[in-house]
Amino acid sequence: MKKLTLPSGEAVFIRPIQPTDAAALFAYFSSFSDLTRKRFGPHPFDEATVKAICENLDDDPCIRLAAFADGKCVAYCLLLPGILPDDDIRLKSYGIATDQFTYATYAPSVDENYHGTGLANAMFTELEYDAKKAGATHIILWGGVQHGNPRARRFYEKNGFIKVGSFDLNGGDDDMVKPLS
Repeated sequence: MKKLTLPSGEAVFIRPIQPTDAAALFAYFSSFSDLTRKRFGPHPFDEATVKAICENLDDDPCIRLAAFADGKCVAYCLLLPGILPDDDIRLKSYGIATDQFTYATYAPSVDENYHGTGLANAMFTELEYDAKKAGATHIILWGGVQHGNPRARRFYEKNGFIKVGSFDLNGGDDDMVKPLS
């Protein structure tokens, strides 16, 4: 568990999801706006999915980090070893030989009240370390980033992600990849 003190002085704790986190994680997903639901979609947000995630953590290849403030989940990020089939097809269509690299696939979400606090950076740093430790040479965004999400795009660019191509799933999306050194 990592403690982060936000600029406001609030303490946030970053740690892997645990089996006892189902209620807090479901409450977090239930708080999503319609726009956030459209932008963050690695899995459904219903109670049954959350329960299954929390009950099957030992068999889950994903690294699932959450951030908690006063016992409330305020961020959730995934790192999946490998590359998803649709992302792989798109990267190959851009001329990227994906078999020459080892990928990890990244999907972040942060409560809108915690945007701009450094929480997303702290969580990404943790997951980037995990990706390197697992032997990944690159991190790809899970399903890309939507053109209509400039805040996320700035975050990714600031953290070293490079646009490698565009596709149209949600009104315009970009695939972004970060080479790891």
